[in-house]
Amino acid sequence: MSAGPLRAGLLADGAWKILVGIAMLALRALLVERYDAPSALLVVTAVVVMACGLAEALYAVRDGAGSRVPLLIAYDSGWVLVSVVALLLARTAAGPAWTLWLGYQLVVAIVVGTLFALACRKRPAPPLDQDRTP
Repeated sequence: MSAGPLRAGLLADGAWKILVGIAMLALRALLVERYDAPSALLVVTAVVVMACGLAEALYAVRDGAGSRVPLLIAYDSGWVLVSVVALLLARTAAGPAWTLWLGYQLVVAIVVGTLFALACRKRPAPPLDQDRTP
């Protein structure tokens, strides 16, 4: 796969995370009052997910290499599994279900966002035949 589609996919995934974080914040009152979501955890998770999305989008703009795609596969695969478990748990206990679902996103978004941010900071060395004097 060429860099163009990979870059577009990374950018879209980063934008999606930003939108999910915004939606969490916009729906916070409803989720807390009607569905017993833990407010503080919801806010912190939303901010971290948005930061992760921003780091991913910046990586897509600066590099866009596919070497980070396995991170996203792992993130999304875990998200699906945790979502299923949280939905099953929510049938009996909403609080622990929310804690599991938001806690997963919080921890994994910190790890993935940090890895994308660090990858953005790395700059390739100039070619050996290029003059390195300022």
